[in-house]
Amino acid sequence: MNDNTKIEVAREIMNAMIAKHCKNGYSKENKALMKLLDDENEMNKFNFKVIDKIINVYGPMLKRGEVNG
Repeated sequence: MNDNTKIEVAREIMNAMIAKHCKNGYSKENKALMKLLDDENEMNKFNFKVIDKIINVYGPMLKRGEVNG
């Protein structure tokens, strides 16, 4: 997969993950949401280590429905 495709796939995964966590409202005490936002920030800086984590860890979690929103 080329880098542009990785970035686009990671962006879609992050959008879905963050949306599921924000369903019940935004709270700074929600550590999982804060971690996702930190990872999104790193993704936007083109940190490919984080982009690979998003695709390989968060992607399968989202697919299996393990995200508690």
